[in-house]
Amino acid sequence: MAPQVKIDEIDVKILNALLKDARTNFRAIAKDCGVSTPAIAKRFYKLKRTGVITGATIRLNRKDMGYRCSLSIDVTAEPTEEINIINALTKLPNIIYCNQQLGNYDIHIAARVRTFEKIDDIRTIVKKLKGVKEVRITANLDEYDFFPENIVIQPTETTKNG
Repeated sequence: MAPQVKIDEIDVKILNALLKDARTNFRAIAKDCGVSTPAIAKRFYKLKRTGVITGATIRLNRKDMGYRCSLSIDVTAEPTEEINIINALTKLPNIIYCNQQLGNYDIHIAARVRTFEKIDDIRTIVKKLKGVKEVRITANLDEYDFFPENIVIQPTETTKNG
């Protein structure tokens, strides 16, 4: 297992600001941290280089884009086929998340569909994958959202200077 990356209070402030809004400019973060803008830029690139920050993304208003329903799909699978199933699922349209899990099911999938009729289409496609034993789908009529700014980040060391 790789050693934990050392982050201090300033790194935590940078991460929290960017989790809340990935487009926050370095000048605003620097002002909040009481350090220079170049110091924030240096720390940001260190966080990227060490793999703490792996990217940024935009979030769409899916309803305005025509996606009426969010699906939570749970799959029971043959243990030897789980990775193959996940690899196949990640190539399907409308699948936005897929991973192995522990618990009652082996694979969890999140998907978006424009019409309720498409729910059966996705179920049929998933059931036909080699190694799939059972598929359970829950349709969420209201849009669920993610709240990355609620992640609690703790420093692993104390701040020396900016």
